[in-house]
Amino acid sequence: MGLNGGVIDAREFVTEDADRLLDEWGRIALIPAPEGGEGPRAELIANLAEASGANAAIDAAGNVVATVDGDDPDGETLTLLATMDDLGTVAAHRAATDRLHRDGDRFVGPATETTSSDATALSILRFVGRETRPWRRLIVAWVLGEETGLTGVRALVDQHGTELGSVIDLMGGVGTVSWNAIGFAGLEVEFAAEPRHTLYGGTSEVPDAISRFIAALDSDGYPRHAPPFDADPLTVRRVNRVHAGNVFNHSPATGTVGIDIRSTDPTVLAEVEAVTRGAAEQVARQAGVEVRFSDGERQPAITLPGGREHRLVQALATAIRDIGREPVLRSWSSSNINIVYAAGLDGIVHDSAHRGGGRGTADEWTDIPGVLDGVAADCRMLQLLAPRSQ
Repeated sequence: MGLNGGVIDAREFVTEDADRLLDEWGRIALIPAPEGGEGPRAELIANLAEASGANAAIDAAGNVVATVDGDDPDGETLTLLATMDDLGTVAAHRAATDRLHRDGDRFVGPATETTSSDATALSILRFVGRETRPWRRLIVAWVLGEETGLTGVRALVDQHGTELGSVIDLMGGVGTVSWNAIGFAGLEVEFAAEPRHTLYGGTSEVPDAISRFIAALDSDGYPRHAPPFDADPLTVRRVNRVHAGNVFNHSPATGTVGIDIRSTDPTVLAEVEAVTRGAAEQVARQAGVEVRFSDGERQPAITLPGGREHRLVQALATAIRDIGREPVLRSWSSSNINIVYAAGLDGIVHDSAHRGGGRGTADEWTDIPGVLDGVAADCRMLQLLAPRSQ
């Protein structure tokens, strides 16, 4: 129930708040925030969060962390995450221009996509300022490093741990509800043999082994391409890098194949990696070469207990329907939420089914109605998660 005794309509609130949201969104987007240079944007966001009714501070890692205490000291804590940093290409375009304008339903200019989540989180702070607060605490954290190694959320989790409670990662926009942390099992396979001059004839053993290996992966029944994005679990394996030889007239001494294996199921991830290693060993025996393995990018696969039936998933999906959109349920994510799961916390991601276009260019644009509907859905979700009858 709102402070006036009734439940606030989230869509009506967003209509009232839209001009302020767009103004703040633009102010934030005009400040480039490349890796290591997020400070000016962080200072602005901290000031805007204070003006929106929260206690805000910049932590030691450079994140902006705002808190709003609730009315129930025994209730749960909810944490909202927003992305504060830019990709290097986006920051470079923003630094080179002051282009920022509205073109119909489009907000046009570099950095508008990422900063839509920052403006979303500020608007939500104003919404909860008008609601009763049947929870212990709401934490809103604008984290850096989402584009460059998840450094901000790692620091946040290290500092606060379970005090963060249930976590919702806001990506800006509306429509997609994601859960589970997709795991990576990057694998580097190196084949080796004695190099020989072309005039000796025969087969160039290392390229032969590489071609046999890739053919074996194509025919073994494990996924080469991702199945539909609503698959659960989602698993994919793909050869992304191949290299062998630098000398025109000699067979190479070594050659490498880089394979990206991903799955939301840790058991499946391990199984596909084991089969892939086995295929490389078999090919090495057939081709008469040596084979060595090394790890590439690694990240554990973690599942959200209950999956699509989890209360966070259900609350956000219902909220999206309540504001007139149809949710897309996706059982995988690769974002700040991965670090949240690794710490043993529950969480989901609210992403946009269609945020905009021109990402990383001077013509970047973001869909304004989608962002506004996303704010309304997030606010409605907070109402649905509250321990009260709606």
